[in-house]
Amino acid sequence: MIWAKRRFAYADYSPYFDRLEKLLLADPRAYRQFIMVSTKTDDPGVSDYWIGVPDRTFLTGFDGFEIVGEGDLPKEIDALHIGDATTDVFNSRFQLPH
Repeated sequence: MIWAKRRFAYADYSPYFDRLEKLLLADPRAYRQFIMVSTKTDDPGVSDYWIGVPDRTFLTGFDGFEIVGEGDLPKEIDALHIGDATTDVFNSRFQLPH
């Protein structure tokens, strides 16, 4: 998987949510590898958004996202926007707050 990160205020991330959702629906066999999560920052209304895709070609259209390595992913996230929280692909990387 390829991971990328970008910071957004409020709902500014929504066009990228829509784009990732369309990619997922276009390739449902790889649904486990389409993930969007976020973590809050110290600035109210501002969050870091992390996306995971099967390969680099899926990042076309995600301008401003910086590619990051597996080691840069947050272990605990604040929100799951797209993804299946029941899969090993998700659970091996992330924890939702309890």
